[in-house]
Amino acid sequence: MNVLVGVDMGPGSDKVLGFAAELAKQTGGKVHVVHVITEEEEEDRRHGPGSSTARTAGTGEPLDKVLRVAEENDVDQSEYMMLAKTKSDLTDSLVELGVDYSSITAIARTGKPVGEIQRVAAENEVDALVLGMRHRSRVGKFLLGSHLQELLLSSDRPVIAVPIDGT
Repeated sequence: MNVLVGVDMGPGSDKVLGFAAELAKQTGGKVHVVHVITEEEEEDRRHGPGSSTARTAGTGEPLDKVLRVAEENDVDQSEYMMLAKTKSDLTDSLVELGVDYSSITAIARTGKPVGEIQRVAAENEVDALVLGMRHRSRVGKFLLGSHLQELLLSSDRPVIAVPIDGT
């Protein structure tokens, strides 16, 4: 079974990754992991504490390659670095969980989480989505909405909700 796991890189993401990794290992499938960086998150990362080092550290790619690829794809260099670092972190997490490197596709995108998750699921022909589920107050649901709920209602494939409260 090929699964797509969506993570927000927050508390509980390891639990969701672990569940998806185990499911893929048991079924001999692949794990496609995606993190969607929202506009607000991107802005926070660019201007937050340590942002000058976050743009150049930890991607595992030489700086000249990063600059060339960003220019070729007409992408802002700091955005490219942020996406590359996120993909590297996601891959490392799954390898640590025992998933074979060749069975991992790590994807980082910017945009609206629900639309990007659906797009990645279609592009990779996954069998199921695995997402974390947090308890939110009524006000939290009203103000922030629920990506999980929206995906449950609009997905054309099964959605597995992993409870992550209390982690």
